[in-house]
Amino acid sequence: MSNKITQEINKIEVPKEVHTRSKLGIQKAKLELKKPKRKWVLVLAPVMIAFISIIYFVPNYFTNTPPKNPIIKSIDLNYAIDISNPREVVGFSDNVFVGRVVKQVGTRNRDYPETQFEVEVLYNIKGEVNGTIKVNQVGGYEGDYLFLMEGDKLIEEGQTYLFATRYLAEEKWHTLIPVGGDIPINSDVEKKELIEKYTKAYKEEIPFKVD
Repeated sequence: MSNKITQEINKIEVPKEVHTRSKLGIQKAKLELKKPKRKWVLVLAPVMIAFISIIYFVPNYFTNTPPKNPIIKSIDLNYAIDISNPREVVGFSDNVFVGRVVKQVGTRNRDYPETQFEVEVLYNIKGEVNGTIKVNQVGGYEGDYLFLMEGDKLIEEGQTYLFATRYLAEEKWHTLIPVGGDIPINSDVEKKELIEKYTKAYKEEIPFKVD
């Protein structure tokens, strides 16, 4: 097994431009858990790239079976936008839509766990996505721990949400904007109200500008 992993590592080519958290929705970012200054910064170390690649090649390194009583770990961060302001959330998003979570379809671990879901698109507010798409959420299980971004619960199978996402072409998935990008919908009345609210926010969106 060790020889196989070594062979795979030797095949790795470090890209000239390393993926940054700006494509996830937060510019210049890396989370630092439970430190006085919490910032997301660029991850540039080739060693980190090699480590991530090893994870992909070693099966069952991260289990898909969640523990019954996980220890909650909060991923704290400084936001590039005001996630409580729908106009900023919409302006930062590539897509805003109503969708129903079909099932969980995967997990990844970069600096922290991420969880992928298959989502059925029900109504577009911003952008045009159709059918079923893959939605990625920062957060998930690792061993006995459940990592949640600012306490943002993992989206649930069968539940309908108002989603606000950024598209990551390399992975062909849509990453949720934390907290403000996954609003649960529990009735037709809530659905109607949220569609009206975010349609108005789209018309008055505040586009995100990189400093």
